[in-house]
Amino acid sequence: MATARVTANTTAQTLFAVPRHAKGRLTALVVDNQGAAPRTVRLQDVFTPSPSAGNASPTQQTVERLQVTVGAGLTAVLQETELRDVEFLGEARAVASAVDPATVIICAYNLQ
Repeated sequence: MATARVTANTTAQTLFAVPRHAKGRLTALVVDNQGAAPRTVRLQDVFTPSPSAGNASPTQQTVERLQVTVGAGLTAVLQETELRDVEFLGEARAVASAVDPATVIICAYNLQ
């Protein structure tokens, strides 16, 4: 199992990339907000579908997979059972409601 760690930022921060023909699944997610205000963290999946007969030149897609809001001074911990339906097809990115080095996003994941 691999892990990734980023701090809260309004610009998408890459957590991990999923190889073509695979899926990424979260096994744990921790959002530790030691900042002075509540923070919302959105996990996005950024991928380009494979070309098909109906669309020879598909465009990049961004799909929001999960959103978590954590109060000031609190930590949210999500385990594998709560994350079982969250999967990524491309690049997993975290976007926060504010830039805050006191808010840390840590995920554990598997590639299948």
